[in-house]
Amino acid sequence: MFLMCGEFVMFDLKKEWRDIFLVILLFWGLSFTAFVINHISNGALNSYGLLPRHVSHLSNIAFYPFIHGTWSHLIFNLTSFTLLALGVGVNGVARLINVILLCWLFGSISVWLFGRISYHVGLSGIIYGIWGYLLIYGLVLRSIMSLIITFLVLVYFSSMIWGVFPFNYLVSFESHLFGAIAGGFIGYFLGKKDREKLNCHYDQKP
Repeated sequence: MFLMCGEFVMFDLKKEWRDIFLVILLFWGLSFTAFVINHISNGALNSYGLLPRHVSHLSNIAFYPFIHGTWSHLIFNLTSFTLLALGVGVNGVARLINVILLCWLFGSISVWLFGRISYHVGLSGIIYGIWGYLLIYGLVLRSIMSLIITFLVLVYFSSMIWGVFPFNYLVSFESHLFGAIAGGFIGYFLGKKDREKLNCHYDQKP
């Protein structure tokens, strides 16, 4: 029975990680496709960027993360997204999808409400959301794995902190700032919820 259980768990883990990589590949595929179309059409997709406080552009929340201005912008964002998404993926594909969607939604709405009147594009808002989530989630949950991930994120992505300040008017610091705030709140509430489950599990042990 133990071996059968072990095989079941291993199969489940393989499926989880396969689905996690599919989610990541979906973002790569959509971003590359949008970049190529935008390039050959001389920036026709730029109008699908998020333009704050313009009701006609509110629906662009669904599109603007996949639009990137330059090749380096695209590759840097996708690489950062992949590494951070893998950190969230430790808790399963459902958690990864939920964190991405929540950071995407709340970060984007905040940018639309409070951002500068300029087109905001790129994955950086979601990236900063995941970054903020991982930093706070590990500190709240305080499991060994979550703390290791938080430490690695803090060290490897330490320079991201400067992205939340308006040092460069060409960079959407609002996406970074509101994404990080949204991710931090999500990390706090989900970390607290998971911590309660963890404590309950330990309390039930004989």
